[in-house]
Amino acid sequence: MVDGQDIGKVRLALISTYPDMTEIFTELAEREGFKPYIAIATLGEAAAIAKNIEHHTDVILSRGGTAEYIKDAVEIPVVAIPVTPFDVIRSIYGIKNCVKELALFTYKEKMPGIRDIERMLNLKIHEYTFCSKEDIEYGIQDGKNKGIPIVMGGILVRQLAQTYGLEDILIESGEEAIYRSMYEAIHLAELRRVERSKAARIKVVLDSVVQGIIATDELGCVTIYNPAAERIFRIPDDQVIGKRVQDIIPNTQMHKVLENGEAQMDVFQEVNGGTIATNRIPILVSGKRIGVVSTFEDVTKIQYLEQQIRQKMYDKGFVAKYTFKDILTVSPIMIELKEMAALYASTNSSVLIQGESGTGKELFSQSIHCHSKRSSGPFVAVNCAAIPEHLLESELFGYEGGAFTGAKKEGKQGLFELAHKGTIFLDEIGEIPQSLQARLLRVLQEKEIMRVGGDKIIPVDIRIISATNKNLEKKIEQDKFREDLYYRLNVFSLKIPPLRDRKKDITVLATSFLRMLISERDCSQIVRELEPWLVTYDWPGNIRELYNIMERLSLMISISGNKWSLVEILQKVMYDSASNSNDDCIAIRVDLGRGLKPAIEQVEKMIIETMLIRCDQNQDVVAQKLGIGRTTLWRKGKMG
Repeated sequence: MVDGQDIGKVRLALISTYPDMTEIFTELAEREGFKPYIAIATLGEAAAIAKNIEHHTDVILSRGGTAEYIKDAVEIPVVAIPVTPFDVIRSIYGIKNCVKELALFTYKEKMPGIRDIERMLNLKIHEYTFCSKEDIEYGIQDGKNKGIPIVMGGILVRQLAQTYGLEDILIESGEEAIYRSMYEAIHLAELRRVERSKAARIKVVLDSVVQGIIATDELGCVTIYNPAAERIFRIPDDQVIGKRVQDIIPNTQMHKVLENGEAQMDVFQEVNGGTIATNRIPILVSGKRIGVVSTFEDVTKIQYLEQQIRQKMYDKGFVAKYTFKDILTVSPIMIELKEMAALYASTNSSVLIQGESGTGKELFSQSIHCHSKRSSGPFVAVNCAAIPEHLLESELFGYEGGAFTGAKKEGKQGLFELAHKGTIFLDEIGEIPQSLQARLLRVLQEKEIMRVGGDKIIPVDIRIISATNKNLEKKIEQDKFREDLYYRLNVFSLKIPPLRDRKKDITVLATSFLRMLISERDCSQIVRELEPWLVTYDWPGNIRELYNIMERLSLMISISGNKWSLVEILQKVMYDSASNSNDDCIAIRVDLGRGLKPAIEQVEKMIIETMLIRCDQNQDVVAQKLGIGRTTLWRKGKMG
């Protein structure tokens, strides 16, 4: 059974061939709770009616030859109510006269089981098949000439038999056959609705992607041709769908991929005076090729995006701005790192700088460059994670003239060439795609590059400094980073500790940042007052986060007047900027050097001060939240 709610959604139509079928179907439909469209007609007339109702109908039912006529006329599903040997037996038993011989008319094919019916009913049955009204008339004339007194078939057979003065028997379909056909129609309608829904979703996806997409069937005829492909090839879809792809799409190789089953990836195809990047992949089902799908991308758009990215990169310039003097520190570890980095600067070997985001990796790389013999050469910085994979290759290696649509006639230098006689800084080296790792390894080994689309070797004299906040050893274990490349990059290594592991640097850096931001104030005094709070924070964003906090602090100091103390301002700034501002949760780091009791007093005081900030200095609210009295709140808040 089909759910009644689903039945109500189905738009069903019956084109009946005789009145009793209409009556039975109407009763069944009313019983099941839906109202179908019903008409009575045969053959060509029925097909014309079906054509008129097709656009607001999900499925049509009819019988025999009439159903076949309708199928040829419409695109929607048509369910044929079957004419069975049991219907023949029941119809013969329905007449009063004794039947000894008759002519049976069936559409296109003979009905199975007729010889059994002859033996069961002790009669002679002459079988005639027809495809048209003319076939029926010819059969009736033949039967009359042979002296056959009774003609049996559908409504049209019955009508023609009467014009020849012959007795007729109408084969009627039973209620069970009509009922089964009705539910077959409902099931088909639901399946069609699901498929149409899937097709609509797929169409939206295909229409929205920027890549052109063409797919063919097993005969090489186009079945999918999205709007992006239409724009690229400038051929309307009505001239493409259903046609052989090689007859329509210029310079295509899709038919050859269908023949040999070999995919073609990242190939260029000349179209309308330009170049597009193409992938062609065979569609396989159970190992059998049933078509080809091809994607196309206008290289002009890629070039436009490339130019935008390049412009942003070039705006930074190719000059190192910082030296070792700009790396402010009093940490013994950092002082040793600066000394090691200065030593590395005297060589031409690769340096790998590791550290969390915001620890100053680029500051070290620029300092190494400025301290080296290459200081008069360019310093080119590249963030490997910020450039799309399909553009990174042309950015690093450059391209030859005419390599793709929009390319300069004279070609374009890559960043390796631009760094000639200088240093190239590859930030986020752990994000470089595997497809480029082998080419980068060759640059390190051979000191030469080849442009995209070129065939000439270009020597480059560069020093490579790379940086990462990822665990490259783990990436090697996961086969995401080449081990040989890692060792080429890691000739010399610097591991910059996070800010939380060099607490004394926090006050040094905070003082320096505040002097840049509010030079008219005593920044040293401000930092000394805030130091207990600054050194207890973890600084997950390291120096970059510290600078941001100091910038917000300087603004709040300038506008607050005497409304808040410095500690209150810092707490507010750090609380407002926290990524997790849960009122019931704060993070505190405690100095345990003086013992447990002072540490507990410090924690209690910090909790109370933080809660007072959050609750607008309302001591009653804070005391209630902490479950203590106001006197205890006041006493613990004054400790330390």
